[in-house]
Amino acid sequence: MLLLLAVGARGQDKSASAGDEIPVREIQVAAEAFVRGAAVPSWVEPIAPPLTKRINPYVIRLWDTQFRADKRASVYVNRAIQINDVSLLTEMGQTNIDFVPQYQKLSLHKVQVLRGKDVLDQTRSVRVRFLQRELGLENGVYSGAVSASLLISDLRVGDTLQVSYTIEGANPVFEDHYSEFAGVDVDAPVELRSVILSHPVSRDIQWRVLGEKERGNLQPRTSDAAGWRKLRFTLQPNEAIDYEPGIPGDYIAYRQLQFSEFKNWNEVARWAVGLFPRLEKTPSELLPLIAQWRTLPTPEQRAVAALRWVQKEIRYFSVSMGESSHRPHPPGEVLQHRFGDCKDKAYLLVTLLRQLDMDASPLLLSASRPKLPAKMAPTPLAFDHVIVQLRLDGKNFYLDPTLLGQAGGLDTMGVRYDGAASLVVAPETAALTNIEWPGKLDLNTVELNETMRLARFGGDAVMDVTWTWRGLDAEAMRNVFPRLNPEQTKKYALGQYERRYPGIDLTQAPVFQDDASNNRVYFKARYTIPKAASEYERSWFIKFVPGNFIDSFNLPKNFRRQFPAVFTRAPYRAKYKLVINWPDSVAVLRDPLNRRVRNQFFELEQQRNFRGNVSTFEASLTMLTEQAAPDDLPKLSKEIEQLNAVIPRVEYVDANAIKKSGVLGFGGTTLQDNIKKRLQQTITQLSRTIQGGVLKGDDLAETLCARAEALAEIGTPEKGMEDAAEAVRIAPSLARAWECRGHLYLDNANFEKSIPDFTKALTLGADEDYAFQRRGIARFYLGRYSEAEADFAKAVEAARRKDDVNLYPVLWQAWTQLRLGRPLSAEVLRQAGNKNALNWPHAALALLASQMTPDQVLDEVRRKQGDDREMALAEAWFYIGQYYVAKGDAAQARTAFEKTRAQGVTVFTEHAAALWELERLNKAPQK
Repeated sequence: MLLLLAVGARGQDKSASAGDEIPVREIQVAAEAFVRGAAVPSWVEPIAPPLTKRINPYVIRLWDTQFRADKRASVYVNRAIQINDVSLLTEMGQTNIDFVPQYQKLSLHKVQVLRGKDVLDQTRSVRVRFLQRELGLENGVYSGAVSASLLISDLRVGDTLQVSYTIEGANPVFEDHYSEFAGVDVDAPVELRSVILSHPVSRDIQWRVLGEKERGNLQPRTSDAAGWRKLRFTLQPNEAIDYEPGIPGDYIAYRQLQFSEFKNWNEVARWAVGLFPRLEKTPSELLPLIAQWRTLPTPEQRAVAALRWVQKEIRYFSVSMGESSHRPHPPGEVLQHRFGDCKDKAYLLVTLLRQLDMDASPLLLSASRPKLPAKMAPTPLAFDHVIVQLRLDGKNFYLDPTLLGQAGGLDTMGVRYDGAASLVVAPETAALTNIEWPGKLDLNTVELNETMRLARFGGDAVMDVTWTWRGLDAEAMRNVFPRLNPEQTKKYALGQYERRYPGIDLTQAPVFQDDASNNRVYFKARYTIPKAASEYERSWFIKFVPGNFIDSFNLPKNFRRQFPAVFTRAPYRAKYKLVINWPDSVAVLRDPLNRRVRNQFFELEQQRNFRGNVSTFEASLTMLTEQAAPDDLPKLSKEIEQLNAVIPRVEYVDANAIKKSGVLGFGGTTLQDNIKKRLQQTITQLSRTIQGGVLKGDDLAETLCARAEALAEIGTPEKGMEDAAEAVRIAPSLARAWECRGHLYLDNANFEKSIPDFTKALTLGADEDYAFQRRGIARFYLGRYSEAEADFAKAVEAARRKDDVNLYPVLWQAWTQLRLGRPLSAEVLRQAGNKNALNWPHAALALLASQMTPDQVLDEVRRKQGDDREMALAEAWFYIGQYYVAKGDAAQARTAFEKTRAQGVTVFTEHAAALWELERLNKAPQK
């Protein structure tokens, strides 16, 4: 279908300038389709072009459009354009008038050059060539539209070119329903813009101004005479609207007048029903296919089979002559030719689905400007595309048979036309419906995972990279990658890494993997990076960049603009993960750092963690909108600058974290000693900062909280309590302060007092997964298991919303459910049964779900190296203790909790919680 609404800056009223570089070919038209020198119709009101004193490159002195809604609809156009710049002579010297000879007649009234007081009439002499300007021929579109190209002679700077013509006839597919558009704004000043609509009084034709901004009064003057009504719209003058790149497709920057005889959308829907009649007889060629698809197990599989067949077996080519602009060809004819456009393929697919006893209907929408129809009066011209709506199991699915590369089930198809105001072709349709895609963010997520292994400082690193595309991106990649030769694939693989890591090379040929069943495409590559780590003042660092964050934003060059700007894609999410396995001599115990940045434009969530010799950085960037208002562009720019400042670019290892003897670089013999020394260093440094007296307000509170928690972790929580209380006193509006004091109350086993502090922190915007988990622990050790389980469930949900794979609240939820005597919830069992979850502590969750034994969990821990193994062992014994508590084996539980304490990893919650469990077991009556 053809969208007739879009009118370019110089493409007014079915005519266009010759600047567009579109393939054309010269043709002949029937004699009755074109008349030169025809008299102006009697119904036209003569309007003379006013004079102008403007010196713009070109000025439209007169732009007059007069419509007549008669049995044979007509439009009269009279334009007078003054050319003030030599650069426009070539463009203006070839004027094009578009029409469809199959059902329209073009009458050329006047072609004249106004030069001072002279009128140079070229009506009879102007050379006219008829060109098929097939806008989409290279994409398989043949509409039959023709441009009458007028080659003007002797055109000079200062001249005014005046052309007037009438086009009679309308596409019969609209069945005498009148529908038209008239442009109002262009990129040049207009001295007089006039639009007149004449129609019989008996015909009810609506009008509407389409445009986001009010400019001048476009209320018509109405008059009736001899059974005819005239609506006259006049703007004098109408100032130029400068073109601005990046205007959203659904934003109407250039105003237009719309006229429509369709009273409501139901009339449009009932008109469209006649274009897609139900077939009385199914084409015989389809019967074996339908029979084959009926044997498939589920309705979804049958629907997918029919969709894929139409997508692959019927190539896209449009022959949209006459009524075929909107009326599809019969399915039998489409099958015979094995080609069709969107409406042909949609009609065929609807026919197949209905034969499979499914609820399917054609769906009209605007692919180029999805939300625009909602701003318009009812008209078929609002739409340029047809797809299929399938109603299955109470859900709507939107099938586009013109697409290639789709795979998987209906829920995994790429999200297109999200939020489109569409029209279901059914007699009962009363209004437009918005297309909604469940799970659209997941289907628009691109993941990049990088894992680097560095055996020794100063040596080469090996990096494994995996890109994952879903939905729409997977379908695009599926169409592109098979066409790449090995050299092109290598070039793609090295593209963004060569500048970052000089000398990088592939160690083996990269591969693309197509998971068609889930509509995902993977790209995997392994690289060697020479001297990946750089040394600076005895410390080592590795540079990195979240590669799928690059080019996420495209700001306009000029912020001083009239119209909104599209700056990104939405919905869209980029997820990045970097894991670096440093040399075995590295031993770091760095607390996880979570950070979240959210504004009206995007959301960033990131987490850094360093445990033993493994550092991990994860980030997720989610676009919340794709466009920004002009006044918001400076703010957006600043937010992007802050985003770039927040995202780290290096991961580092401090010199004192590199072991020379012993562990953790201190030469000690036990993990406990090294942790205490590290914590004491932290406390000393923070104390100096606090005593310096420079910090105030929130900054001081943050530092007090850091010292309070370090004091608790070193075994003196009562001292840390003083800092936490002071933090709340000086920063009562800081969520971190309340969270910190709640933490210290918890470490002091004052569970009752910790609960309101965590609650207060949540009201102030604290990190929900952490705060809910900590409050849940307090309630757990008060024996309020139902309340605790509810908190852990909220923590799990908060982590899920951030796409954070955090199993710790899931573990607490699991053994709380076991304490309540309940079976594990479906979510817990799903997480436990996730075979792809290889990271610790997944094994502990599998243990609680009876999918592993304690010995198997310990075996997994013992496969770890160095301090990472010692720290994991402290956690593992605690989880094993919880397992035995659930089994009712107090003796085994007591032994496990004692081994947790013996590990001496005081920075872990499990260390303190093991003591509380032992106290509970000691108070329990002996059996």
